[in-house]
Amino acid sequence: MPLLERKRSSTGAESGAVETAAAGDIASSANWMQERTRVAVGRGVTVAGKLIFNEPVRIEGHFRGEVVSVDLVVISDEATVEGKVQARRLVVMGELRGDVAESGKVYIGPHARVFGNINTENLTVCEGAYFDGRIRMSGGD
Repeated sequence: MPLLERKRSSTGAESGAVETAAAGDIASSANWMQERTRVAVGRGVTVAGKLIFNEPVRIEGHFRGEVVSVDLVVISDEATVEGKVQARRLVVMGELRGDVAESGKVYIGPHARVFGNINTENLTVCEGAYFDGRIRMSGGD
């Protein structure tokens, strides 16, 4: 599978803080958004089940089920995920319909749509994003 790279500028968001970024202000994203990711579900592909990863991954198609990762999960601009996501770091640029459990950092991009509850230590929500759910901030350092 090909490796893809997204380049983003960084900020140092404090753990346990909710940060709001201006529309199109990708500079508010963290350094971890620059990491290479392996495509797990490609564009135009629909997959159902449970995905478990030990490396940074990107979902570009449609996935229904559960995603578990000890690292980074990116839900790309045109992607849709329906189900529970548990990842150390999560970037939502597309659509997520389901809960986010036990994530260290969650970034919701300016055109993202999230329908579900989020449990995280650190949350960044860009202006223009849509969120319908509850947020539970767990204690950080």
